[in-house]
Amino acid sequence: MKAWVFSRGAIEAIQPFEVPHVIVSITSAPEDQARLPVNDRTQAVLRLSFADRDRPSFPGERLFEADDARAVWGLFQKHRGVDTLVVHCDAGLCRSPAVAAAVSRAFTGDDEEFFRRYRPNMRVYRMLLDIFYGEYEADFIRVNPS
Repeated sequence: MKAWVFSRGAIEAIQPFEVPHVIVSITSAPEDQARLPVNDRTQAVLRLSFADRDRPSFPGERLFEADDARAVWGLFQKHRGVDTLVVHCDAGLCRSPAVAAAVSRAFTGDDEEFFRRYRPNMRVYRMLLDIFYGEYEADFIRVNPS
């Protein structure tokens, strides 16, 4: 599994990937959708919207939840042959690296690159892995179990 992490500005500026891939697009509000570089190699796009926080700052603030994690793993269930993840968030520093780190940990046993280069949102990272190991692990063959 190869995961590419981008900021919103960077993802909107790049050319589409020329290998089969899935895109996870993360914004802070559902109506704020990034312009994504898609082509016939884009197998699917998952759009998620949530704040980059571990705890809400105000009542009703939308945070990453278990159903968001299930949507990420469902994407990979549906597109099993795809081994390239393209993920972005606004700054490309916390939310998208958390998704990339968790996916990398689950499928390869290694997430070190993402913790070395970024500051993954720990709510997103932990929830993704909790849901993976609690509900999805048996559905996937792990490449390099840890």
